[in-house]
Amino acid sequence: ALGGHGSNKTRIVDEGSMRPLVDLVRFPDRDVQLAATIALNSITLGLEQNTKAAVLTERGVEPLIDLLSKEDDKEIVSAAMYALGSISENEDVKAKMVELNAIGPVLARMNQGDMEIKRAGGYFLATICEQIEFHRDLDQEGAFEVIIAMSTLEDVECQEYAAFSLAHLSSNKDNQVKLVDMGVVRPLVSMLSSDAEPKHYAGLALLKLADNFENHLKIAEQGGIQALLRLGRSRTTDEQMQYKASLTLGQLASN
Repeated sequence: ALGGHGSNKTRIVDEGSMRPLVDLVRFPDRDVQLAATIALNSITLGLEQNTKAAVLTERGVEPLIDLLSKEDDKEIVSAAMYALGSISENEDVKAKMVELNAIGPVLARMNQGDMEIKRAGGYFLATICEQIEFHRDLDQEGAFEVIIAMSTLEDVECQEYAAFSLAHLSSNKDNQVKLVDMGVVRPLVSMLSSDAEPKHYAGLALLKLADNFENHLKIAEQGGIQALLRLGRSRTTDEQMQYKASLTLGQLASN
């Protein structure tokens, strides 16, 4: 409750509360673990970077990852997943999570969990996808398949995290052909046909994928040209996006 108000987050950390909180996340009692994890998430939510860094300093990343193994307790898994998403906004913490192989357990829980767990995991993956140096780790753990599957869900929040992730993954030339071969174009086209928030990032992803000459035929076969035409014509599309869509259509036309 205190962590959700004003400057309390920073004060709680400055006064030394993070270490006992992390100890309580490890404590072998279900209710204590759940309450401690929710408290830790409340304190690390928001823009303050020192609260997120404090979790790393007090070795709190490992016990949060360990909580994902509690397959029979949805509440704890969900709370731990949200906490991992909150602290992954810090660059140092993010790197440590990848080093500790957090991606695999997150993906496993997303495959088995309900929509709340998929949303929490989707946000975590979106923050990891922002860093190009972690794309290979994501690929090796099978994250591309999970992100593409998430983009096909009807839940708009999941779509938005997936579209954001795909926009970053598609900007990496090493991923472009593989993503198209895995079937990413159709869900992107589907998102572009709606007026929902994911449309912007879906457009960016499709534009990046079309930069690669090897993808042109498959993009055309899977409705990409029509989607780009709609993107260029739409009044809700900003001018820069319209300009990029026009350039991309020109590249496709030259093939």
